[in-house]
Amino acid sequence: MYTYFMMGLPFVTAVLLLDLIILKTKTMFSRQCWIAMLIMVALTAIFDQLLTGLPIINYNETKLLGIYLGHAPVEDFMYTLAAVIGLGSLGKYYEQRQS
Repeated sequence: MYTYFMMGLPFVTAVLLLDLIILKTKTMFSRQCWIAMLIMVALTAIFDQLLTGLPIINYNETKLLGIYLGHAPVEDFMYTLAAVIGLGSLGKYYEQRQS
């Protein structure tokens, strides 16, 4: 049985491989990445409260881990973290190539 966590795991794994092994930018260890993550996680939390609390979006409860930040399931934050690390890694890689 697939869960939302299992569906998000390949995205997180892919960006970690991209950042640490393929591009070797190690963006996830930078201060800028953590600041961006905090901002994006905060924004995700705010919008998820609206979307899941109203409820505009409903999840199949049997496919969730059962860990929530307010109304938002923790699985929602996996894509945010993957996007910040992945885009940060690509940006750093192309910045290094230009210099």
